[in-house]
Amino acid sequence: MVRVSPRCGADEMNTNNSPSLAYRPDIDGLRAFAVLAVVAYHAFPDALKGGFIGVDIFFVISGYLICGVILNDLQQGTFSLWNFYSRRIRRIFPALIVVLATTLIFGGFTLFPDEYRTLGKHVFGGAAFISNFLLWQEAGYFDVAAKAKPLLHLWSLGIEEQFYIVFPLLLWCCAKKHFRMATVIIILGIVSFLDNLYCMPHPTANFYNPLARAWELLAGAVLCTAMRQASTRELYLKLDTLAGKILCVKEQENDGRSVSPVFALLGATMLGCALWLVRDSKPYPGWQAILPVLGTVFLIAAGPFNPISKHLLANRFAVFIGLVSYPFYLWHWTLISFVFIINGGLDSSTRLLRVGLVAASFGLAVLTYVLVEKPIRFGTWARTGKIYALIVCMVTVGVAGFAVRLLDGLPERGIIGPTYFYSEFDNGIQYLHYTDFTGSLNQPLKERVYEFSDEACLADIGISHPEIKRSLFCRSSNGHGQATVALIGTSLAWSAYYGVEKFNSSVGLNTLLLAQGYSRPILVGAEALIENNDELKNFNRALLLRSFEILNRNEIKYVFIILSNSKYKNYLQPTIDKLAEAGKKVFLLVDWPTLPRRGVDYVAHPYHRQELDRSLLMEAQHLQETLQGLRTLKNVTLIESTWDAFCPGATCLTFSETGELLYYDMYHLTNAGSEFLTKKVLAPYLEKLAHRK
Repeated sequence: MVRVSPRCGADEMNTNNSPSLAYRPDIDGLRAFAVLAVVAYHAFPDALKGGFIGVDIFFVISGYLICGVILNDLQQGTFSLWNFYSRRIRRIFPALIVVLATTLIFGGFTLFPDEYRTLGKHVFGGAAFISNFLLWQEAGYFDVAAKAKPLLHLWSLGIEEQFYIVFPLLLWCCAKKHFRMATVIIILGIVSFLDNLYCMPHPTANFYNPLARAWELLAGAVLCTAMRQASTRELYLKLDTLAGKILCVKEQENDGRSVSPVFALLGATMLGCALWLVRDSKPYPGWQAILPVLGTVFLIAAGPFNPISKHLLANRFAVFIGLVSYPFYLWHWTLISFVFIINGGLDSSTRLLRVGLVAASFGLAVLTYVLVEKPIRFGTWARTGKIYALIVCMVTVGVAGFAVRLLDGLPERGIIGPTYFYSEFDNGIQYLHYTDFTGSLNQPLKERVYEFSDEACLADIGISHPEIKRSLFCRSSNGHGQATVALIGTSLAWSAYYGVEKFNSSVGLNTLLLAQGYSRPILVGAEALIENNDELKNFNRALLLRSFEILNRNEIKYVFIILSNSKYKNYLQPTIDKLAEAGKKVFLLVDWPTLPRRGVDYVAHPYHRQELDRSLLMEAQHLQETLQGLRTLKNVTLIESTWDAFCPGATCLTFSETGELLYYDMYHLTNAGSEFLTKKVLAPYLEKLAHRK
């Protein structure tokens, strides 16, 4: 095997895990850059919008170093799966156990049952290294806000460890069968990258899918294996000669010193561009991840002796941050998330608090590294015993988390709890719990927040596609009179149904709900919103045709359109015209405000109760512009009083006059909220319609 001079660093198998491999401080500096980018993005998302690329940098570094460890052991004939996984356990388990245990204990004193139940599940996922799969499943229509998940960031650790389960076995098999490792790794990397592109229309799956992420780790592995090839050595020296001529190097030694600064500058430029250009509003990783991945590859390939690596990445401060980057990564988001939950948010007024959280995270990281990681990872005492002890501790923490999940968040803890909290879906039904924790614990009482659809309405629709049935809101309430009021649109129409139906039944009106979630409203032409799924688009087209057939019935006199007006404005006039042609009286409701966080958060953690400032709501900033556009619509009665009801002054309401919660997430109304909307906004119109019949 041909080795490149350590001066250029092109063939150094660098790792902190094996003393037989050369240590490169610049890689620890690169870790520092990665973790600081991620921390800055989480603490100050508006200041560094592309900071999440730090995780991609970690992936490439991990692939490079782990591949080097395995190849070195295979070359020396000392490779064993026990030794490899023992090193991984000593590296990963100590800090993770501390963070998971601390999180579970702290959550027991601060979180309420629904939150603690979710945390227990995430502790189990973190201990089992399956966090990415759990989060993938949770990313649903009514999912808890991401910032309220203290262990959200463990998704990346799950992907890394899943990679480490497969990759050593792969290289070991290649060595046994005498396959060309570089070729196998490149092929797998291409397959993974293509899967990443294939999953782009499904951003949640793409983000958490280990197959769609493996190419980033394999990019580092490709670099590691390539550096061991004689052909790579020859190409590297040719590039060095070319770089020397371009840079006009007088004494060209052809030892890598000319091309190394070029690679480093190219890599640093790519990472800088990634921070500036990559955005979470676009599917990720997708094509966007190429910049940080290639930038990291070039910086590692540049070696440690160019000015950028030597002076920027390998300086003592950067190296120290790199050494504690793992516990720093583990602690930072947990602290930020807990404060977000308890404080009820982290807006622009909490900048100093967020700075303090970053400082506290770093302090905890240093303590974890010095007191936990170093003694366990590098200490020579009882190595085998430490491995078994770490496994037992991790299993214990995981079982504890799973128990919290099974025991519904241990409501008997007796914490002074919220008036309300809501549980996850149960057979398509959302539950709000009314709980009284004063004195002795009382059993939570469940209020069913109206089912999505009833069987009679679904039978009338007659669409059997499971995705349609899952997203459809179809309910009817008849027998109250001769005229029917129909609510159509999105899940916001479903959210309004409870109050409207209750009021209508008291004044002699029937009520029909025909709406659809997942950004597929009951509007003319809305099937065009479905992309990359022709089958679903055809079924949705059939649903829309059938819905308007039902709406054309004589008993349906009035139709209220309830949805996000600005989001679907291009579909409003065609829908209004179609209904007006059928003789229907059409009303369009200006949608109510969207909260910056879940409505339940305004109840559950009143330690730092904040007024909901109207000016901070995004819709408020564009309300007049939205109203001007809606006022140009023809053949429709525009109901504009929604904001006056929900935001009667400088602040917006989250509770009714009687203290009942109006929202259960950021968008959708509780039963009380639905009644509030009906009483304050819709009742005058419905009452007039009742007198017309």
